[in-house]
Amino acid sequence: MAWQSTLRDPRAARAEAMVLARSAARWVWLRRGTDVTASMARSSCLVVAPHPDDETLGCAVAVIRKRAVGTPVTVVIVSDGSKAEPVTLPPEELIEVRETETRRACAVLGVPETDVLFLGFPDSELGGALDAIALRLAEIIRARQPAQVLIPASCEGHPDHDATHEAATRAVAAAGFTGQVLEYTVWLWTHWPWTRGYGTRDRSVNRLLVEPARRLREGHPLLVDARGLRTRQRRALAEHVTQVGDGSPAGTGLAAGAAGAVEPAAVPVTGPLLATLRSRHEVYVEAGALRHLDFPRPWRDATPK
Repeated sequence: MAWQSTLRDPRAARAEAMVLARSAARWVWLRRGTDVTASMARSSCLVVAPHPDDETLGCAVAVIRKRAVGTPVTVVIVSDGSKAEPVTLPPEELIEVRETETRRACAVLGVPETDVLFLGFPDSELGGALDAIALRLAEIIRARQPAQVLIPASCEGHPDHDATHEAATRAVAAAGFTGQVLEYTVWLWTHWPWTRGYGTRDRSVNRLLVEPARRLREGHPLLVDARGLRTRQRRALAEHVTQVGDGSPAGTGLAAGAAGAVEPAAVPVTGPLLATLRSRHEVYVEAGALRHLDFPRPWRDATPK
C-alpha cells in the first residue's frame, strides 16, 4: 500500500518531520507578533508582486480587508509569468492567460481591473532588469501616492522574489516615498527557520537547533487577522488555474472539499507555499527586519553572515 511505502521511505519521513517542525516554529514565532489588522485595513497600498498569483498567496487577507472598507489598492505584477511550469502553452499565449487569471483573482479580492497593472518583465530574469523595474515602480508610486507599499521579504530565496524586493526598495528611495514599507511572505515558509545554510548538507547542532531558536527570537512579526477570509483567498487562488490545477487553462484549479470548502490542488502550488492558508494570520515584517538572512545575490555587496 502507498502509505506503507511512504512510512518505509526515510526521505518522506524526514520531509514530513520538517513540515511539522516548521509549522510548530511558525506558531511559536507568531505568538510574539503584533496585531496590525485595524491599521492595515485603513492604509491605501501598492502591492508589488513578482509573478501572477503572488498577490494572492502573500497579501490576499490584507487586500480583502482594505477593499471591504473602501481603501484603495493597486496591484503591480512585475514579471510576465511566461515560464510557469508545468504549463506547455506558447509564452505569448501563457502571458495573456495569466494576465486574465490575475484580473479575475484580484476581482475576487475586491480590486478592480483598472488597479491591476502588469510591467511585463521576462519571467525568471528579473535580476537582470533591476534598474528598469525600479524606474517603473517609482513612476507608479509617484502616480498612485499610496500610504503603504507591500513588497516580498528580502530573504524569500526565490531569485525573482529577491530581485523584486531589491527593485522595490530602490523604487521607494527614488520616489522619495515616506510612507510605510512592509514585507510579505511567500517562499520564506519553504525554508524558514533554517534559512541560513538552507539547502546544504550541514546536519550540525548549530544549524538544526541553535539557528532556528535564534529565528524565533528575532523581531516581532506583524499579523493581519485572517479568520473568515481564507475561503475567499482560496477562491481567488482558484482563478490562477495554470498554477493550481493540472497546468492547463482548462484545469479545475482548486477542488471542493467534502463540506464544500475549497481545497488547493497538489500541482504545482503546493506544500509550504499553501501552509499559511491554514493560519489564523497573514504575516508581514517591517522593511529590513530579515535582511541579515538574505541569500547571496549578484546585486548584494556581501553574502549573509
